[in-house]
Amino acid sequence: MRHGMQETFEVQNVKCGGCVKAIEEGLATLPGVQSVKATTAGEVTVEGNALDRQTIEAKLAELGYPVRT
Repeated sequence: MRHGMQETFEVQNVKCGGCVKAIEEGLATLPGVQSVKATTAGEVTVEGNALDRQTIEAKLAELGYPVRT
């Protein structure tokens, strides 16, 4: 974990504004997350303190938007 950081993810299954909203609202509940910006192109940027990449990836998968590998 690092403090004052930004992480960007490329995710699958983003089709519309509803998907973007679900991602943004779902990730906003995680500890340390200060802001989330998602796009319909599947790019998700998370900013905050003490972010844990594995926790964010697990939450994205739980929401139905797994990270592209």
